[in-house]
Amino acid sequence: MEAPIRIMLIDDHGIVRQGLRAILELEPQIRVVGEADDPEAALPLIDSLRPDIVLLDLSIGQHGTERGLNACRALSQRYPDVGVIVLTTFPEERLVLQALQNGAKGYVLKDVDAVDLIKMIRAVSRGEAAIDTRITPLVLKNLGRRDQERARLDLTDREKEVIRLLAAGYSNRQIGLALHISESTVKYHLRNIMDKLDVRARTEIVYAASKLGLV
Repeated sequence: MEAPIRIMLIDDHGIVRQGLRAILELEPQIRVVGEADDPEAALPLIDSLRPDIVLLDLSIGQHGTERGLNACRALSQRYPDVGVIVLTTFPEERLVLQALQNGAKGYVLKDVDAVDLIKMIRAVSRGEAAIDTRITPLVLKNLGRRDQERARLDLTDREKEVIRLLAAGYSNRQIGLALHISESTVKYHLRNIMDKLDVRARTEIVYAASKLGLV
């Protein structure tokens, strides 16, 4: 039989900790080994109890989410083998991204279904990331923006000139004449542009470039 997943609860509301403990301990392969009402009080307990997972409330006391984010970073740095799962009421894109950047392996809303919470705990215990499905679109949207911005920055000035002429309806030959380069060089630039924008056709270049504000 596999060893149970050892859980530490950090939440400044006792009734929340009691509820979580009651839910989690219904699972035979999950054991709540400790709890604390703030991160500082949790440190000696983590040192001695060595949990596999820490469920961390993001908003602790009067310090708001900033203290929770700082705690997330400190716990992740001090205990890299412990998976920190943020458990919060805030479905905000900024907080999700900051928590993940601060080392959280999971981000879950407090009204999550118990079955889903246990699935996420199991995922993090296996070394995977676990994001509440209601939050996933926020993360994907941000990643999409970052990928687009990276593509914009990777394009050279000459490649941007080629894109603008392509959008104006110029053929490869006409682009070469306008930029005083050979038609084979135009084709070379187009191949690089398609790789950077992750597209496979000339028409897709124009569409992708318009989304980036290049044409």
